[in-house]
Amino acid sequence: SPYLKQMSMVTASKLMHLLEAFSTPWFLVANQTNYHLVFFLLEIFNNIIQYQFDGNAHLVYSIIRKRHVFHQLSNLPEDPAMISKPKKRENSGDQMEVAPTSDGVLH
Repeated sequence: SPYLKQMSMVTASKLMHLLEAFSTPWFLVANQTNYHLVFFLLEIFNNIIQYQFDGNAHLVYSIIRKRHVFHQLSNLPEDPAMISKPKKRENSGDQMEVAPTSDGVLH
């Protein structure tokens, strides 16, 4: 369990961004062990809120702000046909993928 006296807003936002990226349905089914990443992040959030609530208001604020991530996580589709990788978007004629790959690296 992490021990944090005071988490910055930047750190809290980055942790929430990781959860958002790791909890997409296509990422969770891309590799058999990807769900561990979500589990560990949720465990971190739980322990920080439970044991070091004072001084970590930025994390609580980020969680409240990104509550849709938790709603989507609780309503994951079960049908494999419903799970699809995000479409690539065009940027100045170049196609760029903005979601993490199965190894967790953003491309």
